[in-house]
Amino acid sequence: MVAMAQGTVVTIVDELVEHFDGRFTRAEVAFVVEDSWHALEQHARTPHYLTILLRKDACDRLTQMARYREGESSG
Repeated sequence: MVAMAQGTVVTIVDELVEHFDGRFTRAEVAFVVEDSWHALEQHARTPHYLTILLRKDACDRLTQMARYREGESSG
């Protein structure tokens, strides 16, 4: 497994909380980031890109969740 500094994870959570302001709670964002981190680190061969991949994966998942919620509320 590849270790990542907890501070890096917190920074990603902070960025995504700001990006999705009003759509998700901090706890929801943190859950998605940590879940993505655990999934990615199992397959990571090198730590060089883990931060970038984590940010992108978590952002993509939150974007999909936001679209789902928007569709759910309008339907």
